[in-house]
Order: sequence, then structure tokens, then C-alpha cells
Amino acid sequence: MKQLLTITCLLILFATKAQYFIPPMDNGEIGMAKAAYVITNEGDSLNGSVGMAMMTNGQLRSFTFKLDGGGKEKFKAADVKVLGVKPNKLSNISSALSVPNLEQLLEQNFDEIVNREWVYFEQALLPKKKDKYALMQLLNPGYDSKIKIYQDPMANETMGVGVAGVQLTGGIAKSYLVVFDGGKSEVYKKSRYKKDALGKLYKDCQIFKDNYAGEKFQWNDFAEHVLVYDQLCTE
Repeated sequence: MKQLLTITCLLILFATKAQYFIPPMDNGEIGMAKAAYVITNEGDSLNGSVGMAMMTNGQLRSFTFKLDGGGKEKFKAADVKVLGVKPNKLSNISSALSVPNLEQLLEQNFDEIVNREWVYFEQALLPKKKDKYALMQLLNPGYDSKIKIYQDPMANETMGVGVAGVQLTGGIAKSYLVVFDGGKSEVYKKSRYKKDALGKLYKDCQIFKDNYAGEKFQWNDFAEHVLVYDQLCTE
């Protein structure tokens, strides 16, 4: 009964406030960050700021780290568990405005993005690559205890409607990289989302599947689904 009431409350909340994954940062925004920290594979923690960074399609391959106490170190993605970056206000405003269409812009939670303190890049094993690692920005911070969402560098975007150069709908990524419970990343695609998500990603949460049974399981609600799963199914 408690879970049923919780999921009902969550769905009422989503009816008035949409849930989206946060827009990813780019190379320039990382370099302009006010501060950063690194946690290495060995568990060492270093404070400083990011200098040069090599990012390809949203995946951070390597970067130079300027230490607060002086000196520099160069890191490869395979050597770093977490890179935390503290963005400046301009970067946060840019992220808040970089949504794919006007519909999402009007529903965007500007306060949450503009006032965010940290952006996290985490080490993940790439799909179909043997021992190939990249640091990828976590797109669902705060509801990532079991399911972590990252940008897919090969993602296409949904078609939409535009008027006078303004994108009204569409422009949403058709795929994301998903890491479940610390495993290897997998590509989840819009075309197979209902089958793969209910059959694999959420299969251990019966109340989730019961609630969404019969519903048109929409790719646009992926962030909502991950949040609901995180709240109900990760105890």
C-alpha cells in the first residue's frame, strides 16, 4: 500500500512538472569551471581545476589537472573513477537554455540547473569495446543509485516541428548509454525501448511494471521512468 501511494504521488508530481536528463557540458565549459576534484582508481582524492581536456562526442578521454598546491597531472579515463566539476553560473545558464526544443524549454526547471553545484564525469566501460574506458557525464544525478544514464555519442535525434527557425518539438536523442548496477554500459534505443526496458532494465520491480502495464511506454518519459524506479525499487 505504501509503495502504491508513493508511485501515485510521484505520477501526480510528473503530471505538473516534467522530468528530463540534464544537458551535457562541452570542452569549453569544463575548462571554465570554478573548481574540480578527481578520485583515482586507487582512491586518491585531488583538488584543483581542469586544464586541457580531450573530449570526443561527449566522452572525456584524457585531461590535464592543475593541482591546488601547484603542479599538474595528466589523467586518462581508465585511471579516474570520478571527475567532479563545479561549473560557473554562465555555464549553468547555457546548459539550462540548451534543451532540444521550445516545449522542454518552457517546462525546464531553471532553478535546479542554474544553481547546481557539481557536474560528475564517471568512468564506464564502453559497449562492445574490450577494456575501453571513457569518462562520461552523469545525466541523472540524484536518482542514479542503480541506473546511470550517459550520452550516446552515436545518437540520432527525433524529428520535430519548427517555425521561423524555432524548434518547437523533436530534437530528442534517440539513444543513451545505460549502466545498470555497475555493469558494462549498453545502448538503449528509442525503437526498442519498451521491450528492452521492461524486459531487462526494470524487470526486478513488479510494482513498476504493474503501474506502467497497458500504458503507451514512451521514450520521452525515460527520465521519469528512471526516477520512479530509483524511488521505488532500490531499497
